[in-house]
Amino acid sequence: MKGFQELKKVTEELGSRTRQLGWKQRNVLIDHVYSDYQKHHQLEFARKEWEEVSWEYKVHLILYELMREYRDIYGYFPEYVEMFSQIDGIIDLAGKQDEFEIAQILLKWKKKLSQKNDCI
Repeated sequence: MKGFQELKKVTEELGSRTRQLGWKQRNVLIDHVYSDYQKHHQLEFARKEWEEVSWEYKVHLILYELMREYRDIYGYFPEYVEMFSQIDGIIDLAGKQDEFEIAQILLKWKKKLSQKNDCI
């Protein structure tokens, strides 16, 4: 359960960071307008920064929600084999669609959870 709690913490932190960067992007956009549209580079940087954190948050959130579905009322994962099978399916799909960054994140978490025997 330590791995699941760690995933929850990371997911919450990424969600918070995504929201912060969204507000930052909004503020840069306002500055861009007030500067007579002279802050293209700052706006582009803020947008890219938000996009990077946002997609990473979405991947973590999908994994977190998947794990929550397999969690019992006591906090354990009695059907962990099926859960890992679902994760493997998502990893395979990401690989087939050339979404290697997504597959890499999921593999990292699968390895962490497997090593800690968290789900057993």
